[in-house]
Amino acid sequence: MFETLVMMQPAVVKMLKNSHLKDRLSHAYIFEGDSGTGTFEAALYLAARLLCEADEDRPCGVCSNCRRVMNTTHPNVHIIRPARRQIVKEDIRLLQEDFNKTALENGAKIYIIEDAHTMNAHASNALLKFLEEPHPNLYGVLLARDAGALLETLRSRSQTLHFTSMPRQLIEKGLVDGGYPAEQARLAASMTHTLAHAEALLNEPNLTGLLDLLNHLHEAMIKGKSLVTTFHRIHNTAIEGTDDYERLLDLMIRYQKDLIYGKMDHYGQCVFVEDGETQARIVAMKSERMLLEELDMMLELKAKLKHYINERLAFDNLLLALERRMDLEETSGRHPL
Repeated sequence: MFETLVMMQPAVVKMLKNSHLKDRLSHAYIFEGDSGTGTFEAALYLAARLLCEADEDRPCGVCSNCRRVMNTTHPNVHIIRPARRQIVKEDIRLLQEDFNKTALENGAKIYIIEDAHTMNAHASNALLKFLEEPHPNLYGVLLARDAGALLETLRSRSQTLHFTSMPRQLIEKGLVDGGYPAEQARLAASMTHTLAHAEALLNEPNLTGLLDLLNHLHEAMIKGKSLVTTFHRIHNTAIEGTDDYERLLDLMIRYQKDLIYGKMDHYGQCVFVEDGETQARIVAMKSERMLLEELDMMLELKAKLKHYINERLAFDNLLLALERRMDLEETSGRHPL
């Protein structure tokens, strides 16, 4: 039932199991880990252990409670997901109302907050108040990529468990063994944390178009053409929705890191190795400081994309800023370091 979780996060599973057996479970947990590291599965594992009808070897995986937990249909398990990339106070209010209903079944009540790091201040304060109120047999699990993004008072009232990522080399090997080309395997392994997520990435229908758009942007950069104009010319054939903007930015960040590695002569850490000639030409045009500052700009936009913004306008602004920086670099006449 949870074989994959046990294989990926044995220490977490052992800790939760022993804490349950010894009646030492915390009433609030923070599961800190990147997407694909099993944080959500571990939250379901905890819920199944608490609600399983078996006397031993919980969770059994076959009783009604276990099956409903796994199908996320058990009324005692409340799952909150961010709407428009943010968890708001209304989400916490609905959680409180749900758990105050008398129609819930007997047994433990568990709430799981996905992407808890996206909670705004009002939601965080409402959850903190909820945690401070006595609720017997109630357990909360906050899933977050970065526990540091949560309120310090929330962290102090919760037990944090860290989820480790699957080694990049194992993901890459698994993809190659599965028949994927080496260059694709190398890229997917650098951008994901599990073999399943890496395969999903490579099977995304728009990935080829996004990579082609990225190549056109780099060609425009080398030839001194407008990045914004190039982006607009190909935009409609490569990008269909919000997820594509996020994926394109991920690819840009990964490529930018390659440029920085190239500038530092750390070619062994590069992912787009087949793009060596293009990278060499871009690296020759820019200083190391400039490359690092551009990476900061991309990472800043990535943080903003977690919230509801106009993605196309945001990309226009990023590309326009990159253009202007190139113009300033050329005008200054200084040699890249």
